[in-house]
Amino acid sequence: MFVEEKLKQLMLPEPVAIIGAGLTGKSCFNLLSAVGIQCQVFDERKILPQHFSENPDMVALGPFEAKTFAEFATILVSPGVDLRRACFVNAVAKIITDIELFGRLTTRPVIGVTGSNGKSSVVSMLHLATQQQGLDYLLCGNIGVPVLAALQGSDDQCDGYIVELSSYHLERAPSLHLAIGTWLNVSPDHLDRYDSYADYVATKAKIFAQADYCVANAADSNVLDYAQKYNNVVYFSGERNRMIPATYHCEADMIYAGQQALFDMANFSQVGLHHAENIMAVFAMAKRLKIRDAAVVAACQQFVPLPSRSVTVGKKDGVLFINDSKGTNVGAAVAAIRGIDAPIILIAGGQGKGQDFSPLKQVCKNHAKHVLLMGEDAPLLATVLQGSVAISRVNDLNEAVSTAIRIAVPGDVVLLSPACASFDMFSSYLARGDLFEKIVREWIDA
Repeated sequence: MFVEEKLKQLMLPEPVAIIGAGLTGKSCFNLLSAVGIQCQVFDERKILPQHFSENPDMVALGPFEAKTFAEFATILVSPGVDLRRACFVNAVAKIITDIELFGRLTTRPVIGVTGSNGKSSVVSMLHLATQQQGLDYLLCGNIGVPVLAALQGSDDQCDGYIVELSSYHLERAPSLHLAIGTWLNVSPDHLDRYDSYADYVATKAKIFAQADYCVANAADSNVLDYAQKYNNVVYFSGERNRMIPATYHCEADMIYAGQQALFDMANFSQVGLHHAENIMAVFAMAKRLKIRDAAVVAACQQFVPLPSRSVTVGKKDGVLFINDSKGTNVGAAVAAIRGIDAPIILIAGGQGKGQDFSPLKQVCKNHAKHVLLMGEDAPLLATVLQGSVAISRVNDLNEAVSTAIRIAVPGDVVLLSPACASFDMFSSYLARGDLFEKIVREWIDA
């Protein structure tokens, strides 16, 4: 097979320590073991993941220590691994990431999309557009299919890859060459992983340096600052009067390319300017790929909102309930709030990850009638929001929903957009969103 032969030619120093026993770690193990490369998987969790049940002896569970990787010549890491830890900083082995290995192995065009919010929706819509056009692009990366799994599964015999890239992916991937690099937006997130917000932004900005063609949000000042350093950029923007004229823009819910009307947001399943920006990015990338506008329109109309991303749960007594549990950072919550043209009862809180909550103050003052706070960083949020909006502290999501139902009046929107991670109370943002939907539906059906 082509990919396996090319991997042999790379001659990775052996043995290889694969860090992380998640799906990415499994994809690394599958590829390396297929060509006989000696490797061992390491993970600090206590329970072996089910997908390694057939290879339990290949996974070492337990805390990482300075000597853990002493016998290994190469360390292959998953995106979530923090390489600032002493066991990696002091390691003598060569460190490589799965996305870097993917970059060295693939010969097909790679379309990369990053941003603090909206990545999954954008890559999903672009993937649908390629299918409408009859193209065979594989969807992978942060959206759930590891890049090496996509690569090995196709043997690189496809038209290309559409890759959702997190900042973690971009940290160490100098060999990743992008046909198109798209940066949707940036707002404080993962600050527990980076030394500063500026460091996080600079990591995101690597996507432009590694792309032949760039798509940038001119309405985001941080994205714009970096994009202006390059000549091969097309801009989109949901705001007017920008110093940089945007090819793709939105006026009165109509998306335009210049003067040409492309898509009416009334035909999209979600509301809000941030969704319009996502669609503009899809049109911009599709144009570069020579995909018909009609194929993009069909893809946008076909697109089903991903779980816990501004999903309408239901309506009762004139009160609408929206699940945006994926709003795990301030930027996502701000976008969700601004996208609703009705009085909002906001449910927020959880693990703040060191974020600055201050951008929420003005947007809540302008759009929210009441904020219900729960979770670990509820006290911090309460301090920031004090004086701008009515605030209530609740113990859990059940109490939050019941309180929202009690104070809501016809015309209100109850929005779960926590601006925080979920791990203080839930296994994931999906579990948080699922519980919200369950509670709401039980009340609607009662």
